[in-house]
Amino acid sequence: MTNGIFIAGTGTDIGKTYVSALLVASLRAGGVNAGYFKPALSGAERRGEALVPGDAAYVCARADLPGDPMDYVAYCYEPAVSPHLAALRAGRPIERAEIDRRFRAVQSRFDFIVAEGCGGIFCPLRTDGETLLLTDVAAMLGFELLLVAPSGLGAINAAVLAASYAERRGLTVRAIALNQFDEHDPMHQDNRRQIERFTGLPTLCIPRDARNMDISFLGCADKPAVLHYI
Repeated sequence: MTNGIFIAGTGTDIGKTYVSALLVASLRAGGVNAGYFKPALSGAERRGEALVPGDAAYVCARADLPGDPMDYVAYCYEPAVSPHLAALRAGRPIERAEIDRRFRAVQSRFDFIVAEGCGGIFCPLRTDGETLLLTDVAAMLGFELLLVAPSGLGAINAAVLAASYAERRGLTVRAIALNQFDEHDPMHQDNRRQIERFTGLPTLCIPRDARNMDISFLGCADKPAVLHYI
């Protein structure tokens, strides 16, 4: 088993955080000391003077991760806009070195890291002079990708294009997770077949309110993958 996986998406709000929490919880239930990291988060909730990183808070709660959710996020911004724009508005640009520093701090506490991207796979983190893309961060961390895609209409186009772009950027996609998959829906079933056909990649079917997640794609088939509702 590798020491981490990077969760990327075919778009925003398609379930990357849900899949991240499910994966971290499944690994921990299977005896793996798994943690979580998010390089940049925008759209944080303000509570008084503090910002609450919603994605990290969700994963920490559902996967029973210790500590403050902010410990798992390198950059956190309040505006619900692309991270590069949120950083520009805040006057706090995203730096490679700071992401690496914060990542190493989290990595030192765990044996396996589930790193969650922001937005879709093409997500700019910085464009003011220096260009920093989400795929640059994935390459910097050195992890393969688990690509989260929708299960319904448009899934084939989204998954195939995102996988192709990742390959063009020199990244390896380990598998594609079809979120909110309905095994009784003929379109979902056909989408899965066509995505596997055109990408050559295995697909993971993640239903709504999943009880478990197959983690054998990580090379840890000997570990159980069963947990209660998260």
